[in-house]
Amino acid sequence: MGCSSNTGAADDSALTQQNITVAASPQVDLAGLYIAQEDGFFARQGLRVTIEQLPSSQVVTAQLKGQVDISAQSYLPYIEAEAAGARFRILAEASTLKPGTRTLVVTAASHITSIAGLARQKIGVNGTNSIGTLLTSALLEENGISPEKVKFITDAKGYPAMPSQLQTGSWGAALLAEPYVTIAEQDYGDQELADMDQGATQNLPMDGYVATQAWAEKHPETAAAFVRAIQEGQTIAATEPPVVRAAIAKADDLPSLVTVVMALPGFPTGPVNAQNIQRVAEVMREFGVLGKQYSAEVEDGTLIRSMIG
Repeated sequence: MGCSSNTGAADDSALTQQNITVAASPQVDLAGLYIAQEDGFFARQGLRVTIEQLPSSQVVTAQLKGQVDISAQSYLPYIEAEAAGARFRILAEASTLKPGTRTLVVTAASHITSIAGLARQKIGVNGTNSIGTLLTSALLEENGISPEKVKFITDAKGYPAMPSQLQTGSWGAALLAEPYVTIAEQDYGDQELADMDQGATQNLPMDGYVATQAWAEKHPETAAAFVRAIQEGQTIAATEPPVVRAAIAKADDLPSLVTVVMALPGFPTGPVNAQNIQRVAEVMREFGVLGKQYSAEVEDGTLIRSMIG
């Protein structure tokens, strides 16, 4: 699919676990994962990776039960769980917000034509206290509307089901990620009400690859091998947009009509940057997604540092 520099193969005998289950949904933010799988980067590291699609609201629980080894999704539920006493390790960054990659949409026939029109409306998001909740809360606050004036509704099936659910009229708007923004526009004629890449959330880190701290400490060589493969996938994603589009088209069985025009996020490479992830915690605290009782841990950075090895 793409080309990459050789970061070295793992010594299989050093891996305490070769079969890994990764919870992920085929959204463009996770292109590095799908490229690494398609191009054999995991296999070259001695890993056999199974990508399991789970609703984002179920992933943290599944990981804590040992049903999932690594997840690929928003940092938000992990930061929240870490503050509450769970222990997670961010292995690698997956994506950052860019124009068009997270969008609040309404139906073509909607009477909602401005952000002010969202007051007293139901807004569909991909999970309870999700990145959708955070981005929408920030947008509302920065436009003089309390998030308490809207009701966030979680779709148990996540982003793939949300464009069609919006058409039923049970929500006033929905916060979608690519490629589902483009699908909503092309399949249903939905319209963009607001792009989330603005204000306090501009260029905000979106998704990452996360394991429990217990798993990472039990399988350090396996975790390192996973990261090496992901870094190869991230490098290609960051430099070869056509490969990203092809990977998502295959992973989600999408036509090129969708993938050729979908917006692409940023794809960070290299070690996890604590300052980047710190921004997420600060925005969570500022807009009420993370309780005030955790303010001290957020302000001094200890909460995020505890998640980065």
